[in-house]
Amino acid sequence: MKNSLKKRIGKRGIVLSTVVGLIILILGFAILLFAYYQMNWNGNVDRQVCHQSVVYRATLPSFAGAKEYVPLKCKTGKICITSGFVGGKCNEFANSDGVTYIKVRDSEDIEQAVAKEILSCWETMGEGKLSLFSNWLAETYGIGQVTSSCIICSRIAYDKTSLARSGINLSSINVLNYMITHAAPGKKQSYYVYMAGSGGKLAVQDNRRGTVELESITPENDNRSDQLRLELESVSNDSDVLGRETSVMFMQVASPSYSDVLKNSALTLLGGTAGGFALAPTYAPKAAMAAVKSPIFWGVLAIFGVYQYNSVSSNQAFTAGHCGDISVGDKSGYGCSVVRTVDYDEANIGQYCSVIESIP
Repeated sequence: MKNSLKKRIGKRGIVLSTVVGLIILILGFAILLFAYYQMNWNGNVDRQVCHQSVVYRATLPSFAGAKEYVPLKCKTGKICITSGFVGGKCNEFANSDGVTYIKVRDSEDIEQAVAKEILSCWETMGEGKLSLFSNWLAETYGIGQVTSSCIICSRIAYDKTSLARSGINLSSINVLNYMITHAAPGKKQSYYVYMAGSGGKLAVQDNRRGTVELESITPENDNRSDQLRLELESVSNDSDVLGRETSVMFMQVASPSYSDVLKNSALTLLGGTAGGFALAPTYAPKAAMAAVKSPIFWGVLAIFGVYQYNSVSSNQAFTAGHCGDISVGDKSGYGCSVVRTVDYDEANIGQYCSVIESIP
């Protein structure tokens, strides 16, 4: 009799502690949201504000899409690269406000400007160390389709008239080589070594229509000279192609493994059964036994398992298609965080971004 009473008291204690934990979690979430919306944005959405919103979102759990309750305050910067002492304009930003004009003297100044934007974008978005976008059902239980999410950090346009007048040949620009051979601002390392050392991945489209890949450096594989793989597509000297408006964007996509999906499903099923037993100790075991003995239960479970497997396979194929150029082997199927530079148009951006969360 005493043992039975102790067991009941113990079960009630577990339920009570679970409820208290949930209440604390909800209160903490509410306080975080209140503090977030009380901040004085004043419409001044800059990189620092963007980074703060990134950090706020990253602190939230992925459970039930909680991250989506904190919007990212990241505005796309507009940069016009021009030359000469006076004047200068980029047709792409005609009648636009908030355009930053960068005066350059030679092609190296252009390479420096683009390299700084790439690094700034990477650091602002948390250097790929933060999970910012949630596909909770797909990533946890294999239900539904994962999506690739992007933040367009900046648009870079070129004043071709003034650049040509100053004798700057856009075909000579090589941002990749600049990032390998020049130190990052305030660092004793090159852009390349600094970003690779922080686990950076980037795909930079250069004037030869190619991409550069930075793989993560690990203690077992610390030969940085072997980390660079330059993949050239087709050589192009078309003056219309060179100097197109460029977007510097951060992309993140993730897909679970099938084993993780099975584990999460099993834990949820067992947790639900345990919770039901704690709340209704008399009826829960009978209901559970009846379900296990039912062929319908096993049939539904089998069908759902097949669906999960197909869903995970589809999501990994989707992820590999978005990360295959900067990840090797099976890793590309699980996702990536990467800074990309592509032509600023719907077709090129749409190849990588299902969702864009930046402010135009």
